[in-house]
Amino acid sequence: MTKAKAGKTPGEGHNSKELTENERKSLFFHHLRKRMAHNADIAEANAAKKADGKIAQADEIVLGDLDYAIKAISADDKKTVTDRFVAEGEILSWLGLSSGFQSDMFRDRAPAVEKIERAGELAGLAALDRTSGYATGSDEDTRWLAAYDKGQAVVRDNFEAAMLKKNAAKAASSDEIIKGADNGEDPFGDDDEFDAADPAKVAAE
Repeated sequence: MTKAKAGKTPGEGHNSKELTENERKSLFFHHLRKRMAHNADIAEANAAKKADGKIAQADEIVLGDLDYAIKAISADDKKTVTDRFVAEGEILSWLGLSSGFQSDMFRDRAPAVEKIERAGELAGLAALDRTSGYATGSDEDTRWLAAYDKGQAVVRDNFEAAMLKKNAAKAASSDEIIKGADNGEDPFGDDDEFDAADPAKVAAE
């Protein structure tokens, strides 16, 4: 009678369809490693997102506006985005908080060519893939790509100037704060209320 090898139960091994304990363990930890790596990437991305959010807020950008724009860009059905905006606009008009409400304000009456160019420019501004979706070399493709490059140029040619102005404004604001505090007086000078709270000084007096 053949004895089973130590550490293995009958039926386990390379010639068996059943996984050994170590095979199951290796498979489990293979996927665990991958999932841990994904979790680490997510944590790193969230930290970077939070840090960039603070920078955007310092530049007076509302994070909710960014999220709203991303949602609108990513929406498969753009009409759901505009329908919600129209509904909110109507409610605001009922509350007397908005005037001149028009339910068809988002009806796109622009010519087809203009729509193509607007879509291309938006893709360029948002740095999406430079692929029009139209037949390569067609008039639509050419117009879309030209508009894409235009959108890219807007960011490329104006971002540095915008940041220089923002940074100059922040520096000026900081200088004003420093000047306001530097009025020639000792910020830790005599203060009756402070002195009264200092038993040692009160006793000395």
